[in-house]
Amino acid sequence: MPKLNNALYQILYNEIKSKILNNELKQSSKLESVRSLAKKKNISTTTVEKAYNQLLVEGYVSSIPRSGYVVNEISNPVNHTETSVIENITQPLYANNALTTDLFDIKNYKTILNKVINYDFEKLYTSCDERGEYELREEIRKYILLERNVKCDANQIIIGSGTQYLLNILLDIAQKHTVTFLAPEFKKAMSVFRTHKYLLKPENSIYDILNTKTDFLYISPSNTYPTGEVIKVKERNDLIKWADSNNTYIIEDDYNFFIRYNSYTVPSIHSFDNGKNVIYMGSFSKIILPSIRISFMVLPESLYNIYKNTYQMYSQGVSKLEQLSLALFMKEGYFKRHTKKLYSLYKEKNEVITNTLNQINQNQLFTIRGNDSNLHVIIDFHDRSAFDRFISNCQKKSYKYDIINDSQSVIFPYSGFDTTEISTIIPTLF
Repeated sequence: MPKLNNALYQILYNEIKSKILNNELKQSSKLESVRSLAKKKNISTTTVEKAYNQLLVEGYVSSIPRSGYVVNEISNPVNHTETSVIENITQPLYANNALTTDLFDIKNYKTILNKVINYDFEKLYTSCDERGEYELREEIRKYILLERNVKCDANQIIIGSGTQYLLNILLDIAQKHTVTFLAPEFKKAMSVFRTHKYLLKPENSIYDILNTKTDFLYISPSNTYPTGEVIKVKERNDLIKWADSNNTYIIEDDYNFFIRYNSYTVPSIHSFDNGKNVIYMGSFSKIILPSIRISFMVLPESLYNIYKNTYQMYSQGVSKLEQLSLALFMKEGYFKRHTKKLYSLYKEKNEVITNTLNQINQNQLFTIRGNDSNLHVIIDFHDRSAFDRFISNCQKKSYKYDIINDSQSVIFPYSGFDTTEISTIIPTLF
């Protein structure tokens, strides 16, 4: 909206509006003519015209040809005199679940951002592709082919601002009813299925899954949450056959696939199936920066053929600048170098926290597991008082933790700790 000439217009507008609302100027009464009011108040006719026009636009008056401005019927809104206090939502900041500054070279990323702004700025003046920018989809295609043997066309890849966003699209186009997963559930993903009124069928083993009828199986076969266990090749083959014979789609959430400390990464389950019944999903939020919310989904051809007719219904939630910057970051080799460095740093942290916990555990108060992968450890407490003390200390220090199914088993992240401080901090929790 252009800036108005001066404040006189607003003063006059508010004065007349107040008289109308207070019934001093009654319905159907005429306003003074522009010239008459301007002369009376010693102001310009332009100022009066602006005030009258604003009243006209908002519906306080009507303009009658050759008659002037007439006051409309105004029904005053209910005046709520009660005041209430809106409680603030405090976003918790967990030091142990953050990202230490040594894990990402922000200077390199800034260089890439500047390149996009300086040399690709024309693209920033155009709207986003609802599917995601082609440059990023193509870089992701090459990356998952090389690292995960996921064979697909760039057009089958959809970019989104997080796994939940992409799941909403998937469930919209698939129109199914049931989902199975290995307990415990990945809460943020399952919340999307609940919103779409899905029947959730948790199972405790692959054997149980193979004896279940379901539309979707949500699973992380290369890094099962929260233990990090790998689903073995026979079970993978069994799942592929089961999905094919039951018309079931497997949603492969391949989060943190490369963070395995004592073995090589294992192939994706998508590579066992060539993507016929597998929806492959990945994310960059744990690899680059948690504040850069970029995830992707590879649709099987059957679902892609539905999506391509409806994709314009879904707005793109990731800015074009972020997408083009990440694409260039990958294309110029920064991403590959970054992931190698990240792996080394996380492996070092993992070794330090494992050694520290083993030193503390002289009295065998707990067992450690899940430390072959991921950015957390699982601590199974055998002693209730040790468990209670650990939870209490985590709460006092504002450290994130998750208790598994009301047990004495705790998922404890450590990515936010500097390697040098782990051996000092961890003992204070016990």
